[in-house]
Amino acid sequence: MDTRLLEDALILLEERNLTAAAVRRNMTQPAFSRRIRALEHWIGQDLLVRGANRVELSPLLAKSEPQIRALLGHLRQLHGHLKKPDGQGEPLVLVAQHSLSASAVPEIIQKANAKDMRWQVRLRTQNQDTAMSMFLRHEADVMVSYEYRELPQVPFDDTVARCVWRRDALVPVVGGALRHQLLDDNILPEHVPCIVYPAESFLGQIVSLHHRGAARILDGPIAVESAFSVGVARMVTAGVGAAWVPHSLIHDEIISGEAVILSSDYRRIPMDITLYVHASNRKARQFQDCLEAEA
Repeated sequence: MDTRLLEDALILLEERNLTAAAVRRNMTQPAFSRRIRALEHWIGQDLLVRGANRVELSPLLAKSEPQIRALLGHLRQLHGHLKKPDGQGEPLVLVAQHSLSASAVPEIIQKANAKDMRWQVRLRTQNQDTAMSMFLRHEADVMVSYEYRELPQVPFDDTVARCVWRRDALVPVVGGALRHQLLDDNILPEHVPCIVYPAESFLGQIVSLHHRGAARILDGPIAVESAFSVGVARMVTAGVGAAWVPHSLIHDEIISGEAVILSSDYRRIPMDITLYVHASNRKARQFQDCLEAEA
């Protein structure tokens, strides 16, 4: 059997839409549908409920998701063991959100390499949802992700080890020529443009929740909307607009004076930088042990 068909099923479960799943698999929707039919033929059961004008996922497919993920994970581990029985020579695959790849990840790798062992790391940068999907499919050994305490934590069971690497925060900042337009106590004038995250993005959801209870919010005219926080930080220092930026991304610019943190009336948004590893993944646990030894 082609195990990629099982990967197709997982993508379909994540997207819950044939067209979106086909895009994720870089193929046309009819081609993706044929692959799902091939999987159904192999199983001998329908995985989709096909109506006249709509297609829905069957309860059987949703119920089988944990077993599919576990099976694919075991197959990848077996493949790696047969290919490299001693585990040497294979890079550690680390997936992280884009902003963390520019801030926490270099620090994490440096700490792990402080021991006698030198790690070869293959870094994959993704948005949070895709990073989580890769990790759950055992396509990454380690995941580094932000957690926000007012959003539900990922409901991992005891097969996944979780540890907080360190704290971070989204801070409201302005830079470039705009920093010279601030009012007393670093309050933004009404006309100052803002850079915002899409409402459906991870950081966009966090900022939206925070705004509900903040005394002041960034509500000037929108100059740019972007989910790429590294780019947002650079645009802030260029004076494009005010924005919420992870402190770890703009720390140096704040110290140098190129960027200014706004009044405490806007408050700060605390977040945790968290590492996840599969408990059954020996290489990932060894990497985590190196970090804990150097903590």
